[in-house]
Amino acid sequence: MLKKKFVFMSAIISGLFFMMAMTVHGTEQKKATATPITTSPVKSQTISITEESVGRIEARFAPLVSAEETGLIIDISAETGHYVVAGDELAQIDNQAYIIAEDARKAEVQRLKSLIANQEKTVKRYQNLLAKKSIPQDRMDAADVQLASLKDQLDAAKAGLADSKRRKGKTKCNAPVSGWIEKRFVTTGDFVNMGKPLFKITSDEKLRIVLPFPESVSSKLEKGQKVLLDTPITPDVSIETTITKIRPSVNTGNRAIEVIADIDNPGTWRPGASVNGTVVIGTKTDAIMVPDKSVIRRPAGEVVYVIDQNTAKEQVVTTGIRIGDFIEIIDGVSTEDVIAVFGAGYLTNNAVVSVQEKNK
Repeated sequence: MLKKKFVFMSAIISGLFFMMAMTVHGTEQKKATATPITTSPVKSQTISITEESVGRIEARFAPLVSAEETGLIIDISAETGHYVVAGDELAQIDNQAYIIAEDARKAEVQRLKSLIANQEKTVKRYQNLLAKKSIPQDRMDAADVQLASLKDQLDAAKAGLADSKRRKGKTKCNAPVSGWIEKRFVTTGDFVNMGKPLFKITSDEKLRIVLPFPESVSSKLEKGQKVLLDTPITPDVSIETTITKIRPSVNTGNRAIEVIADIDNPGTWRPGASVNGTVVIGTKTDAIMVPDKSVIRRPAGEVVYVIDQNTAKEQVVTTGIRIGDFIEIIDGVSTEDVIAVFGAGYLTNNAVVSVQEKNK
């Protein structure tokens, strides 16, 4: 009898241990099947509605520097690819003939000044004699006329001297703007006539940004809208400006348009480089934005997983515009919801989750 009781008690104890083991195993199994995720609260904010484009940087000024006088090129001071500052000498035309002409005009001015000085003494002497009635009036009048004529000749000689100096100065070709020598058309020893092209300079002080857009967005674009710009040349530099004008594209056969924005060079931007442009065409208040990683494509459509007490609830949503790493939710969630972000792609409806971190 005692032996039967012992066997019975042993069976009960064994059963209790088995039930405890199964309970622990089930708990561990439940923990093991929870999917680790991070979460984010759903928030509303004001967003900018934008259109983006990759365009190019152009020089607003690319003057063709031409000869302003005729003569022989005796010196070249700039080469293709050189950077020049406004006023730098580019080339020199032989100016000996202009120097000789200037010296002749100087001598003529000096001669007339001497004649005028003598004539002024004569006029003063005649005035004294006229007061004493020692000479007739017509003699006095002739002296005055002669003095006035000499002064007119002096004015003309001075004007000629100024023109000679100007023409001599034009034999030195200077850069009208700062920029890069894109092309040189002459060399030392060439004889050039007035108007002959000598250099082409691409200025980088004043730049023009050209952003192409398809015709489908033309109705959204207006002069004066804000434009945000950056370029791979200086990725840490960005510029905010406005649309200067909108024009039809001349580089394609379709009806695309080009947005133009004129800017001052912020430093090292160069004509010919690419530029990223974002045109702000409007704003939207109280827009619900969520991380784009939280929106998952499922057979039912685009969904997010709303987290409720460590359980993921699948919610079909309607999405709107995308801005960076965020996407607008037009319908499907509210600002009271918390949704899964990282790890959302591994979830199914009513999946058990383990929240690792909450994005604030």
